[in-house]
Amino acid sequence: MSVTQDELMYLQSQLEGLESIFMELMPFGIELKRQHVQDYYDKRFDAATKPVSSVAETELRRQFNTKANQVRNLVDSAESLGDAGNKLNLIRAAASLPEERSKGLLSSVLTFCKSLVMETKADPDLLNEILSSKELRPVEARVLLGSTMFIISEDVGFGEEVLPLKSLLAEFLALTKQEQLLTRNDPFLIEAQCALEALELESEDAES
Repeated sequence: MSVTQDELMYLQSQLEGLESIFMELMPFGIELKRQHVQDYYDKRFDAATKPVSSVAETELRRQFNTKANQVRNLVDSAESLGDAGNKLNLIRAAASLPEERSKGLLSSVLTFCKSLVMETKADPDLLNEILSSKELRPVEARVLLGSTMFIISEDVGFGEEVLPLKSLLAEFLALTKQEQLLTRNDPFLIEAQCALEALELESEDAES
């Protein structure tokens, strides 16, 4: 299960593109088309560079171009899986190395994450099936973590009950570590650990 430094950098770039889509583009209703993405970052760049020194402008242009490229590349990858406007396709594309993208996900993971991302619901039976599965690969681990991280909700529907999002994320993190599905420096694992810490802090603040 060794991952090269280049593959880790690729996943990091994909993850950053995914964050840009969920945090910057979707809230403003930006259509996920190559030109619309470029126009958005061009406008952001223009707004950020007035007035500013030329040295800072060059560095800012580089940063904005990097962001635009990350998003455009991710949108292209998501389109290879279907509709790029589909949040799950974006997460799948970001969580996959190129050679993993052509292989389908385990049906239990695909069905579970679809319901999680589209309806904020976690199927208890599918969750048990996933947690006891011995067929999970790194891509499934990243998709499970990504699908849980990018939900803007504190709870998810869980059969007739509700389940705190942090509990679900903790389950997937524990599974990933127990089965050693991802290397310790995998960007999705690192990001999920940070997300869980943030959710736990929020929960503590709310209780105090």
